[in-house]
Formats: sequence, structure tokens, C-alpha cells
Amino acid sequence: MALRNFLLITSILIVGFCVLLYFQTNVDVETVHMEQYKNLQYNEDRSHSITELDKLIGPYNLETMIQEIFERNRLAGEKTRIMEIGIGNGRVLMELKKRFPDIEFYGINKEKTHTFYRRDSFILTALKFGIFNKEEIDQLELPYVVFQDLDFGGKIPYDDAKFDLIYSQNTIPHIKYKFELFSEILRVLKPEGLSLHTNLEGVNIYSKGLVLELRDALGELRKKGFDIKTLDNPTTIRFRKKNLRTEFPLGPHQPIPENTSNIPLELRRPEMGYNLI
Repeated sequence: MALRNFLLITSILIVGFCVLLYFQTNVDVETVHMEQYKNLQYNEDRSHSITELDKLIGPYNLETMIQEIFERNRLAGEKTRIMEIGIGNGRVLMELKKRFPDIEFYGINKEKTHTFYRRDSFILTALKFGIFNKEEIDQLELPYVVFQDLDFGGKIPYDDAKFDLIYSQNTIPHIKYKFELFSEILRVLKPEGLSLHTNLEGVNIYSKGLVLELRDALGELRKKGFDIKTLDNPTTIRFRKKNLRTEFPLGPHQPIPENTSNIPLELRRPEMGYNLI
């Protein structure tokens, strides 16, 4: 009898522990301190909206592009996945999520900040900028986010040919090994996938010992069959992945250090140059 009671109590405790674990791993938005958003002080220079981004990627329009991709994938029975590199506070991703609730959105930030430090930070951003209200957020699948330093040729932590569109806004100037990042972007893009990047400045491209201006350098890349161009804004570029083997025909002018964890600040400046192959 005592043994039976002991086994019964033990079973109840085990079931209760499993239920507790279940609810801890399925946290809903009620665990987020919803009033925090009122006191968040975002960097205004990094709080771009879709409207501001569209001004930099003309003649393209981000929502129109995504709508076309979504319709094409829907007819083919495929998922649509969009990624932003350097999401800042995630405002643009949340505005896109409002417009396209059935699309999977992903973001990468270099590090956690005091305003964006986990996936639920998207909720506070959405409330801060009036993108969603509390009732809408309760039913929302948030964008995915990873914190990954891509400055020194780091890998994007996703499988090949996963994304339809990848973009960044004012992020590339802060990346030292830019074309290593671009090659990683090509790896995770689907064939015919697009990539848009604003504020591309300070990239030295060499050909036969000469430094080429950005437009001239991109012209040389196009001669090699690469689908790349500047847009109406001369510091914004668009490139397309033509097939699974597409990669940038550029070799580094300076090798990537074996150990990038203790590099002094003066060597972290984004002044990387490349040789045309």
C-alpha cells in the first residue's frame, strides 16, 4: 500500500514537472512587460520606416517586390522568406509583417542592445511605433532573429537557397569584409533571389593595379556576367543570384585574420579593398 502511494505521488510530481516545462517553453506575449515600450529611447538615425527605405531603393518599392515574390511562391506552393541584415530595432520588419502576415521574416543583428536583446523585442518596437496594438500582437508570429557578427567574413547561420529577398539599410558601411558577406548572401539566396543594400561607400575595387570607382567596378563585374547595378541612389546596389553556383568574382586585397576576437579598433575600420579576378 505504501509503495503504491509512493509511486502515485511520484507520478503526479513527474506529470506536474512536465506540464511546468511545457508552459515555460511556450511563453506567450503576456510575459513581456508591455509598458516598457513607452520608455524606450531609440536612436532616430536607426529608426527607419519602409517609406524612408523606399526612397533609397528607387525605382524599386519594397512592398511591391515582396508582393510579387509572394504571389509567385504561392502559385508554386512554396514559402516566402525575407531577411534583413542589421535590423536595428526591427521597425521595418514589423511594418512588413503587418502588411504580409503569411510571410516568414528573419533578421540579423551584430549584438544585443538595451532596446533589442531577444525575439520579443519586436513586440516593444511594434507598440512604440504604433504598428500593432496589444490585441493584434497576441496572435502574431514574430520574425526570427539571430545575433551574429558578420564583420569579418562570418557565416550567415542558415541553409543554402533559403531566402527570396535579402536587404540591408545603412549596414554595409560598418562591415569590413563586405564581399565575403555578399558571397554569403548569395549562398543563402534562392536562384533568381534579389539583394538590396543602401549606403554602399568606401569599398576599394582594384583592376590591373588601378582603383575603380563603384560604378566602374560594377561595370567590370557585369562584363563578367554578374547581375549587379546601382539604383537611382548611386550608393544603393541591387544584385541577383543567377544560379546555385553564383559568387562574387573578387579576391580579398587583405587576408582575414585568423583570430578576430581581439582586433584593435583601428583595424576594425571598414576600409577593405578587393581585386577583380
